[in-house]
Amino acid sequence: MTLFAAVLLITALIVGCGKVQNPQTQNKTEEKVVVHIAGLQGPTSIGMIKMIENKPSLGTNVESDYQVAKTPDILVSKLISKEIDIATVPTNLAAKIYNKGIDYKLAAMNTWGVLYMVGSEENIMQWKDLKGKTINSVGKGTIPDIAVRYLLDKNGINSEKDVTIDYTIAQVELAQAVIAGKVKLAVLPEPFVTMVTTKNPKVKVIFDIKKEWDKASGSNQEFAQTCLLVKGEFANKNPAIVNRFLEEYKESIEWVNANKAEAGRLVEKNGIGIKAKIAEMAIPRCNIRYEDANTAKAKVESFFKIILKYSPKDIGGKIPDEGFYYQK
Repeated sequence: MTLFAAVLLITALIVGCGKVQNPQTQNKTEEKVVVHIAGLQGPTSIGMIKMIENKPSLGTNVESDYQVAKTPDILVSKLISKEIDIATVPTNLAAKIYNKGIDYKLAAMNTWGVLYMVGSEENIMQWKDLKGKTINSVGKGTIPDIAVRYLLDKNGINSEKDVTIDYTIAQVELAQAVIAGKVKLAVLPEPFVTMVTTKNPKVKVIFDIKKEWDKASGSNQEFAQTCLLVKGEFANKNPAIVNRFLEEYKESIEWVNANKAEAGRLVEKNGIGIKAKIAEMAIPRCNIRYEDANTAKAKVESFFKIILKYSPKDIGGKIPDEGFYYQK
């Protein structure tokens, strides 16, 4: 063997050894990703219940951590501190967080109205029949309050002069007062609507706020009440995980609507704060429907325009810009 050939052989062996080692480095186990997912106790988490129960895979080395917050304040604090990657929240709260410079994006809509006007007043057939009445609502400037004042005004009723809106009773106590017959008219969300109408047969649904809102607002406008948020930084780093989550989430919502009894059982089991039978009965009136950010954008913006008129601070003083909407 010539000297030149020997050098070539030694070089090949050295390079070959290097190639044996490189795949070991390349095949090193990827770092585990933990996705922190949160919802609120109540109807906003019902659409996610199949995922909370089954924890479907979101990818290789991806772990899902599902949390159910007991109050909005708890969830908001975790969003502000960016502890949560994906969350279901009221749409106006999503806008408020974004307008404060906290990078969360609306990825999908999930709930299109869980509010109803209920009561034992038998002579109310139209909005004009509310003149001179007292309507109990929860919190001035909240979505229930904004919805009622908007609908009163759209139906020719002056919300400041023609009716009295009472904000003095908290939601749980208000439901009990309606059941006891102490309050004749109230705006309540599901599952309280099912609860009061079940426990007191004299209490009826007077107005479906979603239907009335859609009718008053015109075409391509809906009561865009609750959405799914994703943290911008997380989405940028993990688009495949986010997109996989959205696919599973859509399937979960469709499953809930098709399997109300089983969904109700899982709601009670997983601490959503609603008894199984009540959840089963309430699901049809929760208007749970998946719609991605691009499809829902026009409806969401129309919703924000109305809130901006009645209570600007409750969306952070302005309609969010294009960056608010998640792009796949």
